[in-house]
Amino acid sequence: MPATTKMCVIIPVHKSAISADEAISLAACKAHLSGYHCYLLYPEGMDTKAYTALHAGLLLHPVNPDWLSSIEKYNKMKVSTGFYQLFARYEYMLTYELDAFIFNDGFDAAKAFAFDYIGAPFFEGYWAARPGAKFMKGCNSGFSVRNIQACIKALQVVSGLRWQWLLYRLSLLHSSRLRKKVNEWTNGRYEVFVTGRFAFNFANFHLNEDLIWSEVIPKLVPSFAVADPMSALGFSFEYNLDESLQLNKGALPLGCHAWAKHLDFWSKYINIKSLTRKEKIDEV
Repeated sequence: MPATTKMCVIIPVHKSAISADEAISLAACKAHLSGYHCYLLYPEGMDTKAYTALHAGLLLHPVNPDWLSSIEKYNKMKVSTGFYQLFARYEYMLTYELDAFIFNDGFDAAKAFAFDYIGAPFFEGYWAARPGAKFMKGCNSGFSVRNIQACIKALQVVSGLRWQWLLYRLSLLHSSRLRKKVNEWTNGRYEVFVTGRFAFNFANFHLNEDLIWSEVIPKLVPSFAVADPMSALGFSFEYNLDESLQLNKGALPLGCHAWAKHLDFWSKYINIKSLTRKEKIDEV
């Protein structure tokens, strides 16, 4: 059993069956991440044999089924202190969703531990980004590393903003004119209060957790360090792949996310033909 507590690997799943593409992702995880504790995070009571048959070293970590019952609940889980406290014995957490792929274990070279949060960089247009698209703030979370204690502290700060939430509910929520004025007075610094985006912590307000860590948390907790776009490129690609490779000086990143959606690009680097992926899982 690996002894390192530098980083743990979290593999969230919600169904007992594993697809061919997910099996490829899991095989890459086994090949390059066996030096870390790899946790299969799954709904309590779910059959995990399909996963452990491919990666016998997985550590089984059942959670409340509600946490993984929908995309919204999954996003809520990843912005809850309880989730990070489960793994507080580690310094960092790698979120490895089973549409990710890792090419090597060079985490230090990829600056994985240089920030509180790093993943594939965002481009304008996201999945429809065109060559020349500008970078946007933040990183995708499907294949990402985050500093566990920094995440816990940031979420604790947000939890202490209840009186601002009440102020928002009583005044700003009902007056677009007042929201505009507040934004002008603060030069946009408190945009998260004006728009109510920090409501993810207090109400049924859905926002993808990677946007929370990328855009909301840094405004509320300026010390929380999100990777700059060029550092993020060395860590992972997801969108605008040809442009990403060019910007990264022709070098592949540590890993990638949503590879199976872009086989025209990734089939050149992942040694599995798109029509025979199921039969060639062992070739990863």
